[in-house]
Amino acid sequence: MKLDVPAGRASAASAFTVNFLALLETFRGGALLAEGDNALTELVTAIMATGDGGTLTLEMKVKMNKAGQLELHPHFKLKKPRRALPIGIFYGTEDGGLTRRDPQQPDMLDDFPSR
Repeated sequence: MKLDVPAGRASAASAFTVNFLALLETFRGGALLAEGDNALTELVTAIMATGDGGTLTLEMKVKMNKAGQLELHPHFKLKKPRRALPIGIFYGTEDGGLTRRDPQQPDMLDDFPSR
């Protein structure tokens, strides 16, 4: 979509054109860049802890409002690897429960007389 810019205003407007890097640096006083930096640090920390990979995505929704201005709605999506929990060993009981005691192994204290 091409917008009609009145003659004489095009050169003035282009003097204030913001490229992508400048947008990241200046959006909401640097808040977008700071949030992205924090998300990247979080991702790298998780990767270093697990050895697995992840992704950091910047989604930028852009729409025109009723006044003809462009509204930018940025959102970072972070998919970081998760450390797997170690396995647990249990035995099943007849009533469907779990126990750590092996039902096939007698308790050592059962062999001693009580005092």
